[in-house]
This record gives sequence, structure tokens and C-alpha cells, in this order.
Amino acid sequence: MHPFTEQAPLVWPEPLPRPEDMTPRLMERLLAAGGRDVAIAALSCERVGTGQIGDTVRYRVDYRAGSGPATIIGKFASADATSRAVATTWSLYEREVRFYRELAPHARLDTPVCHCAVLDADGQFVLLLEDLSGARVGDQFKGMEDADAHRAMRAAARLHAAFWECEGDPAMQWLDTEAGAQPFYAPGVFRDTWPRFRERYADHLDPRHLRVCDALCEGYEAYDRPRPGARCVTHNDFRPDNMLVSPSRLTVVDWQSVALGTGAVDVAYLIGGSYSPEARREHEAALIATYLAELREGGVTDLSRDAFDREYRHFTFAGINVAVGAAMLVKRTERGDRMFLTMLDRHVSHVIDTGALDLLAE
Repeated sequence: MHPFTEQAPLVWPEPLPRPEDMTPRLMERLLAAGGRDVAIAALSCERVGTGQIGDTVRYRVDYRAGSGPATIIGKFASADATSRAVATTWSLYEREVRFYRELAPHARLDTPVCHCAVLDADGQFVLLLEDLSGARVGDQFKGMEDADAHRAMRAAARLHAAFWECEGDPAMQWLDTEAGAQPFYAPGVFRDTWPRFRERYADHLDPRHLRVCDALCEGYEAYDRPRPGARCVTHNDFRPDNMLVSPSRLTVVDWQSVALGTGAVDVAYLIGGSYSPEARREHEAALIATYLAELREGGVTDLSRDAFDREYRHFTFAGINVAVGAAMLVKRTERGDRMFLTMLDRHVSHVIDTGALDLLAE
């Protein structure tokens, strides 16, 4: 039985605090909701991470009774009103809380131990998670070591296999979105954000970027048509920054964009965004082979290589959607500008290499 099933309501009965306002008594109550009975003598927090949708802190905990982790990661709604508005529109905070409460125990891949996951009536939330500070945080700019990328492919396959063809389950309907192909990204999102992105970053865009993104903007309905294959639970921001790597674990975090989708969206997004074009061309085939082998090992035997390749080619556009949309919809930062431009460049090259532009004319 998952510890949250009977011990804690999804909606906390009072307003949840900002990270710095957490008290020892409230921390005790939240940990008790997750099944841990402790008394806390003192509590301190420090900011960690660079997330743009949520704010993350590390709590240092001094216990006076009972036992628990010396440090706990706390995740909260963003202090930035623009980012909170985006999260509310797409239910991103609720999605992450419910992922840890309902899906993580069955997802077959490594996620942080969750000590508590709750919302309040005003849309605030608190996640109390295992602190994996000894692990190496992935880096979008450096990309991934080849061995880690293969571990990530196996993790994606395990997640997808765990929830393969789950869209008919009424208990999973909270994962659905309005988008036809890529979760969250209906035509209006790209058509609203691309002109503004193009203007903001004009000095950093070259003709390749403009050609691909203008074509996507014009032919978005072709991209957005619902896909014919099985749907499953997808991460939808499956990239190095959302992975913590140690010798024994590759832990996937940041589940705010979890949804029902096509598994190839996570595969194309990771491969297209984690490598320079030259390195991607070298490693791409082997990474796809690792993913498909692990998917078969997980019990998925009805996906042909040809069918997967069609979906993979289609979702080379996925990272462009995220780079453009997120850049214009969440709080702007210097690191974010650099990250979104890097992502755009790599995913544009991926679209060109696979000939995916032709799909927009079909």
C-alpha cells in the first residue's frame, strides 16, 4: 500500500507555506502524513536548483524524537506570478503531486523517495523528497555521457512499459491534455509564442532556425494530429537537467509535465537535445536500440521498428515546442535564455537530419 493512500488527503486542510516559512511543527505534521512519526527541534533551509516553474530548497532537520533524514528537499510553487499562472493553466503542480502519490510506486524507474506530497485549496503545494545531493545533476549544455544516455533510455522504456496502453483506465484520465499529439502543446501555444521568441532572440537565430520554426508554425495542424499508436505515461521534459546520476542510480525528477502521450516523445526529446548534432548522429541508432530492447523486456511486443521510427521522426519537433514555449511562458533568466537557444539549435538540426519537415506537408 502506498503510504499516502490512507494517511494524508490530497488537499491539505489549511494554506501551505512558502519554503522559508516552514516551521518545525508543520514539518512534523507533513512527515506524519507520509507515515513518519518524529519530533523536530530545529529546522533551516537554503535555496537549491534553477527550476523556473517551482522553487526548491534543502531543509536541514534536527530531530528531538524519532528518526529521519538529516536533509530533505522541499519543492514549492514558484514565487513568480507568470510561472505560477502557466502551472495553473496546465495543472502542473497537481500533476507532480499526483505522480508521486499515485504513479511513482508503479513506474519501474528510479525516482526520489517522497516523504509527503500535498496541495492546498489555493493551488500551492509541498513536496518533501529524498535529498540526492551526492549525485551529479545532469547538464543540458554538456549533454550526457554515452553510458548515462543508455541508462536514461532504459529508464524511459521502463516508464512507458509500466503504463502501456493505459489511456482507457478511468483512474488515469487526470493525465490527459487538450493537445492532439504532444501533451500541452496545442497549435495556439506555438503560434502565440514563436513570433515573440523570434523577435526577442533575433540576433541569435540563423536561417535554419527560421525555416524550420516558420514551417512548424504554418503547418502545425499536421503535427498536432492525434497519433495512431498506443499511448502511455510520458515525462515530457526528459532531459539531462531533470536527472541525478550516481554510480548506482539514474534518478528522474521534475514530474510536473507528466501526461498521457506517445513514448517516442521522450526518446526524441532526450536524444535530440542532449547531444551536439555530430555526436547525436554517432550515437542515435544505438540509443534507440537500447530503448526498444528494454521496452520489449518490459512486455511491449506489439511495437514494430518501422512504427517507432515514424513516431520518433514526428517528435523531433517536440523539443522545439518546449524551447520556444517555455522561453516565452515562464520567468526569464540568463541561464534559461542560453538553455532554450541551445535546445532550439539542437532540435532544429534533428528535424533537418530526419527530414521531418516533409511531415508538415502530408
